[in-house]
Parts: sequence; structure tokens; C-alpha cells
Amino acid sequence: MKNFSHYKTSLDSILENSFKKDKILFKNNLSVIMGAMKFSQPLREFFTLYNEIESKEFSSKDESKSYLTEALNFLKENKSGLNKVVPILDKIIDDRKELCEDIDNNVYKKIDNIVFNTNIKNLQTIAEDKNYLCENMSNRKTKKITRVTNPKILSKVLSKHYKEAYEGTLSESQKNILKNTLLMTEDTLNKEFKNIKDIAINTLNNLISESKEDELSIKLVEVKNEILTLNPTKKSYIKVRGLVEDLK
Repeated sequence: MKNFSHYKTSLDSILENSFKKDKILFKNNLSVIMGAMKFSQPLREFFTLYNEIESKEFSSKDESKSYLTEALNFLKENKSGLNKVVPILDKIIDDRKELCEDIDNNVYKKIDNIVFNTNIKNLQTIAEDKNYLCENMSNRKTKKITRVTNPKILSKVLSKHYKEAYEGTLSESQKNILKNTLLMTEDTLNKEFKNIKDIAINTLNNLISESKEDELSIKLVEVKNEILTLNPTKKSYIKVRGLVEDLK
């Protein structure tokens, strides 16, 4: 896989550029990226720690060194967990090439070097990169920030608040549904959404006809009417597919 900085800066730029271009486009892209984060805990953790190493402030170099050591050790121990989500990230980025920039972020590159390129020939460079990151976190207040802040703000919101949008953990079955949906082409999505929508409507019709409780019947009709109004989006597919699984 490519180093994580490629994925991090690419996702940041997709969010920033879609936000500038169209609010609905931004909302859709945010939903897709958060879906990938829901699928992969290591992705959420890497996304959060890269943000924190870039933006945290400490009053002394000793404090920043202590934090950095723990953060880098965690990233090294969990980097193999990214392998499962890489195909999804590649698909997200490839489908949004016009919005995507692989930005040269010096902090992320140095984290990459420490986490992904550990070998005896690289020890001196790693030591220099660690020192740079420590200095960066302990002297931040004296620096003039010149980089664009939008991607940083958007990505911090994404990594900090994903729990509010996707509370709880996913079962293996739910993870597979999410992964397969994120990788769908538009044609496949349209076809699969029609199929799952028909299954949901037929199931609800059967339940309505069998129900002897008025309140339950009313609720089932409301759900049916809501499904009939849905358009073939990935979010709608996941929603209807989840309903069908629950009704089994």
C-alpha cells in the first residue's frame, strides 16, 4: 500500500474542494468517507493521530516527546490493520480524481517515514524526523501558519465526530455490506438498489397483510412509503439493505 500521508491528504483535499464547489457534493463525499471510517477502526485511528501530531501544542519538548513516542508506537503496531480498507480508499480517491490532490505535507511525510520505513539504514533519518515533530509540537505558537486551514478543519471534524454519525460497532455481516456498497459502480448500485428495494417492499406488504395490530400496520405502511421515495444512493442502499436484514 501507499504510505498513509497519500490517503490522508487525498481525503482532506476531496473534502475541501467539494466543500468549495457544492454543499450537496460535500455532504455526499463526507458520508462516503465516514462510511469507510465506520468500516475500519485502524483508519479512524490513523486519521485521528495524524491530525493530532500535526496540530497538538505542548509547553515543552519533553511533553511532546512523551506523547509522540506513544502515538508512533501505536501507529507502528496497528499499521497492518489498514490493509483491508486500502481497496476502498483507492476506489474513493479514483472516483474523485477531479477533486483530489496529493498534497505535500511535511509532517505527514515524516510520520510515514517513521511508521512505515523502519530499518537499520534509516535510523538516523528517523531520529531527525522525530526531533522535527517534537520541535513542531512544542514551538507551534511561535510559527506563522501559512497552509490552507480548510482541510485541517474538515478532517478534524471528520475524525472527531464520526462516532456521532455512526454509533456502536458493526458485525462482520454489516462490515461486508458496507465494504461492498462503497466499492459499487453506479450501474451496479442502480441494479442492486432496485433489487433490494423490491425485496423490502414485498416483505413489508406481507407483514402488513398479516398484521392484526393497527399501530404496527400504520408503522409498517410509513416505512414502506419512506422506502418508495428513496433514490438509488449508496446511503439509501445501506439503509434498505439493513432493514431487509432486520426483517428476516
